[in-house]
Amino acid sequence: MLAWMIYAVLVAIALSGAALLAEKATRYRRIPTRWPWMIAIAASALLPIAMATISMPRPGIFSPTAPTAASAPGPLILRDMTSIPLASTVINWSGTETYTSSVRINRVLADIWLASSFTLVLFLGSSTALFHRRKRGWASGTVCGAPVLVSESVGPAVVGLIGSRIVVPAWVLKEPFEQQRYVIAHEQSHLNARDPLLVAVAMTLLVSMPWNPLLWWQFHRLRCAIEVDCDARVLGGGGDVGEYCETLIQVGQGQSGYIGAVTAMSESKSFLERRIRIMLSKPGKWAGALAFSLISVALGMAVFAAQVTPPDAPGLSANREATIDPRPLDAYTGSYALSDYSLVTVARKGNGLTIEPIGQFLAQGTIDVSALSDTEFSVPSIDVTLEFIKGADGRARSVTVREHGRVVMKAPRVDPPTAEQIRAGLAARVKDQKPFPDSERVLHQILSNADTGGVAKLGPVESYRFEGVTDYGWDIYDVQYQHGAQQVFIQLGKDGSLTNSVIRRQ
Repeated sequence: MLAWMIYAVLVAIALSGAALLAEKATRYRRIPTRWPWMIAIAASALLPIAMATISMPRPGIFSPTAPTAASAPGPLILRDMTSIPLASTVINWSGTETYTSSVRINRVLADIWLASSFTLVLFLGSSTALFHRRKRGWASGTVCGAPVLVSESVGPAVVGLIGSRIVVPAWVLKEPFEQQRYVIAHEQSHLNARDPLLVAVAMTLLVSMPWNPLLWWQFHRLRCAIEVDCDARVLGGGGDVGEYCETLIQVGQGQSGYIGAVTAMSESKSFLERRIRIMLSKPGKWAGALAFSLISVALGMAVFAAQVTPPDAPGLSANREATIDPRPLDAYTGSYALSDYSLVTVARKGNGLTIEPIGQFLAQGTIDVSALSDTEFSVPSIDVTLEFIKGADGRARSVTVREHGRVVMKAPRVDPPTAEQIRAGLAARVKDQKPFPDSERVLHQILSNADTGGVAKLGPVESYRFEGVTDYGWDIYDVQYQHGAQQVFIQLGKDGSLTNSVIRRQ
């Protein structure tokens, strides 16, 4: 989940940059500026999910002969059509890969996602209910021939998604006719353009992914673009720019109270100044060429966002699972030795399999695995697959473990007494809290080989200290550098050979 959220933010960054350039281009061409932001919001919310979940049947043109059950081509999966590997698997994040793969952290993040969406819905619902309660006290009236609601301090704004109405504060009724005309023209322009519906759609997309800060920024830019477009429509209808700007300043001085996500004429003073500058600006000599260049770059950034490869995430890659015959699964059950102090136990669960690793850094507890084929299964939350290798008797004799597509170990099947010895050895290590005999020697080797990239920026090693044995049987060292610190986790075999290691930045 964390890796997928990082991917979603990276996509939103690229789309935000594209929308920003496209907004400038549309402004040069004097066309509506809100659509680049609406497209960016929709793409930022929907593209990451679509790229990780959607698959399509292959067109028949790719199958010149009638396919059989064995040779039928698989579906086209969108994520497999991308060409830019996810940055979190390419860049050395100094140990953060552990956090992007943690089942516990991913579950917490999923809960936070659900809770934040629910909280935002609850807040919007409460605000809407409070707004409608206040609305009952407003009087109906007419300003410049248009029906309006008159409030004490709310507005000018357009309120309501169905049957939208213009609401103006009582002080507007005391203003000169010209200012009243511009106020009503502005709000009527919002109604004609269905801006309340546009804001509601954008807010719905924001609710679906409230943890993404780029979506909030895009929503803010959309609100600003909606007002800029409305200004352009009013002036395009024959309004005088000087008088209209004076009206905006007057409305800004009588700033409305908060009324939620509605299209309101009054905004912050800094944005009001920017709106006035935009209205007073004139396109330069090279506006057309500059707009074309900006659109070209914006399209390139959008294509880049679509080509970023998403990670496999729990609940987001169900379409990649295969439907298999559950009968041969009994041949895979049993224990497989990953090292002298770690193993994985495979068991049946309904028509599927579960694994229970012990002595592993990235996975703990009982985990349901997803079938990719008759012999290959994926571990959710982490980019790990298990491939069972069968013997002559049809039973699995070993399992090949791949991480990010690379073979990291081949674990043989072990009998129950051997599996119990591994469990007892792990329990004894955790209880004794003593380092492996060759642990310190291996630590020196690890530190001597980790002198490039981000580690080099920490400077020379000043000291290190053995902190104990983790619950999964790995030695842990705190290493102090001149400019920082790291934790080094080490797992060795009984012969002193390095089985695995993880370096985590503190």
